[in-house]
Amino acid sequence: MSKKTNSLIFMVIATIVNVVILLVFCVVGLLLLNALAGAFPESPLIPALIILVFLGVIVLSFFTYSKLVKWLNKRFNLEDKMDPLFSGGRNRRGKTD
Repeated sequence: MSKKTNSLIFMVIATIVNVVILLVFCVVGLLLLNALAGAFPESPLIPALIILVFLGVIVLSFFTYSKLVKWLNKRFNLEDKMDPLFSGGRNRRGKTD
């Protein structure tokens, strides 16, 4: 397999793992919110807490995913086995001043 194929396979698997992490944190956050809403059923803060839970889930899943990818990269030395899928956006015509 080429380095580009390795990169593509890694990105597909990493995306699936990221979605699973997001779903797990979402379920846990909603369960905690449900327990809190059960304790205070008439609270006017519940809609704001729902928004905070979803924002927290997104931030927490992004943080967890980035730490996991960095750990995998260091642990299995993935930089030697993969190539970037997209070019760096360099200007190929040269500098124009």
